[in-house]
Amino acid sequence: MQERAARSAPWRAVLLTALALLTALALRVPARAEVFDDNDTARVAGLSEAIQKFEDDVSAALHDLPPNDAEQIESYSYVELNLEAAHERLNTIFMLVALSAYVEARADELLILHVMYGQVLPQSRNYLDEKERAIASMAVAHPDNKVFATYRARAGELIRDRALPLIEELSRRIRDLPRGDHP
Repeated sequence: MQERAARSAPWRAVLLTALALLTALALRVPARAEVFDDNDTARVAGLSEAIQKFEDDVSAALHDLPPNDAEQIESYSYVELNLEAAHERLNTIFMLVALSAYVEARADELLILHVMYGQVLPQSRNYLDEKERAIASMAVAHPDNKVFATYRARAGELIRDRALPLIEELSRRIRDLPRGDHP
């Protein structure tokens, strides 16, 4: 449990910093949104909401399990924790995309884009892929359980088919900046 808290501490700091900056900028109208705009923040937010709904569905199913079925409880909890981790990661991306769209100074925008391109997006791509595979592993571990087969398909649709291509697109858009603006 302490390992999980230690791993999430840097991401929480990023989220809190981004949230503080976003709050300070909330009343400002963006002077320009060269790389990301409100459409991008809406796309990331929509994906994050879909994963949250999935997480809520798994949580509800977990609470309906018989209390003496430890193996099932463990398996559902495993899926739920992996969804929670994916959701937190997408929230980090959301905050940075939104923040980059609203900062006024080009240097600030480039700093955010540099962090996203060099650290957050590549790590997120790998992390989300790992979470999708972890959820899929429950379908393999429980081949007779149709619920886990459904979870596997749903995780694939949300993470593999939507989140990973979105991360690739965000990375490409940063990479394709003119050379003088490249982070």
